[in-house]
Parts: sequence; C-alpha cells; structure tokens
Amino acid sequence: MSIDYETKLQLYQTLFQTDPKFSVLLKQLAQTIAAYRQQRLPTFILPNLDVTPDDLTRLLTNSKFSVGKNWSQKEEQIEDLARFLGDFRNYLQEELGIWALLNQPMLTCWTQEFPHYRYLELMSGNGMLSWALRQKQQTVYATDNFSWAQTSKTGRKLWTSVQKQDALTAVLEKGQQVDVILLAWSPDREEIDWQLLQAIRQLQPRPQFWLIGEYRGVTNSQLFWDQAQLHYDRRIAQINRYYPSLDLIKDHLFVIR
Repeated sequence: MSIDYETKLQLYQTLFQTDPKFSVLLKQLAQTIAAYRQQRLPTFILPNLDVTPDDLTRLLTNSKFSVGKNWSQKEEQIEDLARFLGDFRNYLQEELGIWALLNQPMLTCWTQEFPHYRYLELMSGNGMLSWALRQKQQTVYATDNFSWAQTSKTGRKLWTSVQKQDALTAVLEKGQQVDVILLAWSPDREEIDWQLLQAIRQLQPRPQFWLIGEYRGVTNSQLFWDQAQLHYDRRIAQINRYYPSLDLIKDHLFVIR
C-alpha cells in the first residue's frame, strides 16, 4: 500500500529526529505545507533540499540514527529520503496548485524595493502572487481565463479575487494603467508568452514586464526566450536573494524587455 506524502513526512521526521540538518529541514517542509494549505506564505526561506555526500557520512556514522538497521539498510533509507525531498515541489504543484514557492521574506524585500507599484498579473492561476502583493498593500489587477480550471482540482481554490479575462485582452485593456505586468510560471509548450511580449512592447507608455520562471527550462516557450531581452536590475537581484533554488529547478524573478 502506498503512503501519501504527508504521512511519509511524519515518518521521516521521527526517523531523522537525531540529525541536526534533516530534523530542522523536515520540520520546515511540514510548516511550509501547513502555511500554503492555510493560504499563508512561509515565514522562512527553505534551504536546498539535497542530500550531500557529507550528509550520507554523517548519518551512517550517527549511532542514534535508525538503531537496529545495518549499513546497507541505512543507506537505502537515506536514498529514499533524497527521492522524497526531490518530490517536494511536485507534491505542492499536484496537491495544492502551487508552482512559484513564494515566501514572506521575498515579498517583504519586493515591496521595500518597489513600494506603491501598480501591477497587472496575467494568467494568475489561483492568485497566490497577487494575494501576496495585496497583503503588502500593493495595487494588483489579477486576471486569468481559467481554461485550466476544468481539469485542475487544486487551482479552483483561489487565494484572492481574480478577474476572468484572457491575457492578451488584459494587456490591451489594463497594460497602460500599471507600472508592471507580471507573469509567473507560464507553460513551456505554449507560445502565448511570446504573443504577450509583442503586445507589451507596443504599449505606450510601456510598463515593465516581470517574469517568474526558469531561464530556458521548465517555464516559457523556446521562442519567448529566443526573443526576450533580459535586463539587470540591482533591486530585482536583491529580491532573488530571498528566492533561492531549492532543487533542480532554477526559477527566478526576471525583468524582460
């Protein structure tokens, strides 16, 4: 019988409770899941979820770890933990509909660096990013056509109000009313992002275009990345310090021109 992710998490918290690194990390995973379930952002930044060779050595030489198990059995438990940690992002996506793993320190830095900005979020999904900015008293127009909602059980629970509107229409109607247009985790097999970039470039005055995604990775189309011009902004780099990679996916906040 398969064990669900959160039940496994409880079991691992007991198994690794004597290890200084993983006892803390597993507790943080539980706190992260609890926060997102309650539609709150975690108050901390998750570290990288890897299991290093040093971790392996430390655990195998810890006499209090998995008492009664032989060396080979302990190695298997550690390998299982590594796979479990690698599945964390997928669990949040499939169970809670969360793709960009936002946290409170990131949003605090964001609104300190860019106070009183007006935003238009395209393809908002469950509205998590818009909610987070609204909690910081920012003006946000959240839009989505909800084409995905018929097949997604997780995205139906909105974090905040989201206007039903397709992305291109939202750009044309609201793009000139805001300072920044936001797009987070756009699909990598759809070229709507390139259409949006072309539309934004035609706006006068032109708002900034910010994107949360992985450069030439799991988000956004190849055509988009081929045509996008990345712009460095010290303030954006500062925000990204609070949004480090925690697994193989290296998503960041980008300024696109």
